[in-house]
Amino acid sequence: MKVIQNPTQYFFEQSNNPSNEYLDKINTFIGKLINQKSCLLCKQDYNIKDRLPRILIHCGHTICTQCLSNFYKNRRVRCPLCLKLVKHLDSIDRLPINHTIFSKMAEEINKKSRFHGGTDVIDPQQYLFTQFQQSAIQAQKIRQQQQNQYPQIDPDSGLEYCEFHNDRVKHFFCMKHKVTCCRACSEMIHQNKDCIVVDLYEIEDVPAFLNEAYKLNQENNSQNQNIQFLQDDDNNFNDDDLEGEFAQNESLQSL
Repeated sequence: MKVIQNPTQYFFEQSNNPSNEYLDKINTFIGKLINQKSCLLCKQDYNIKDRLPRILIHCGHTICTQCLSNFYKNRRVRCPLCLKLVKHLDSIDRLPINHTIFSKMAEEINKKSRFHGGTDVIDPQQYLFTQFQQSAIQAQKIRQQQQNQYPQIDPDSGLEYCEFHNDRVKHFFCMKHKVTCCRACSEMIHQNKDCIVVDLYEIEDVPAFLNEAYKLNQENNSQNQNIQFLQDDDNNFNDDDLEGEFAQNESLQSL
C-alpha cells in the first residue's frame, strides 16, 4: 500500500520555508482537503449515516466511519494511509468529525431540499453536538463495562492490565512503593528520586522476584514497627515510675 504523507507533517515541513514559498502550496493543499467529497480509501461519497468524515487526530487524514471501523481493534486504529496509530480510543465515534466537509455536505442537502420547495433538513451544529453527546454516552457505558472486567491478565506475560490505562500491561515495579504499574503510571507517579522502577519484562523469573520484593517489604515493616515500639517504650512512664518520681521529689523538698 502506498503511504500518503499526512497533513500535519506536510504543514510542519512547509513552515520551515519562507512564507512566499509555502503559502501557495498550503492553500492548494487545504483546497484539496476541504473539497474532498469522498473517502480516500473506499472512494465512496461521505454521508450522514455510516460514512461520516472522521479525522485521525495524529495525522489529519479524513476517512469515513465505515472504513475506520474495519481497522479498529483493541481500542486502537491505525491510519491506512500513513500508518500513524491512534490509541486509547473507546470507539470510532470518538474520533472528531471533519466539520468543514460535513458543513459543505449538509449545505448541499439543504440546498436540494430548498430547491424542491422544502426547508433546511440539517442544522450542522446541532447535528454535530448530538453526535458528540451520543458518542460520550456510549464511551461512558464502555468504560463502566471495562471497569467490571478489569483487572485482566495478559496471557503472554501473566501480568495484570492497568486499571487506569486498560490496554497497558503493568510490567513495571516500583521498589519504593512495592507496586506494579504500567509505563504511563510509572512516568506520572513514580518519578521521585527515591523511586527505583524495574522493568519486569527484563526479569527472568517475575513471580520469584515479586515474592522476594514483597517479603523484604514485610520484614522491613516489621523491623520499623519494632524500632518504633522500643522508642515509644523508652518514652512511656507507668504508674510506678510516676509514684517513684513524686516520692523522690517530696524527700528532696523535706531536706
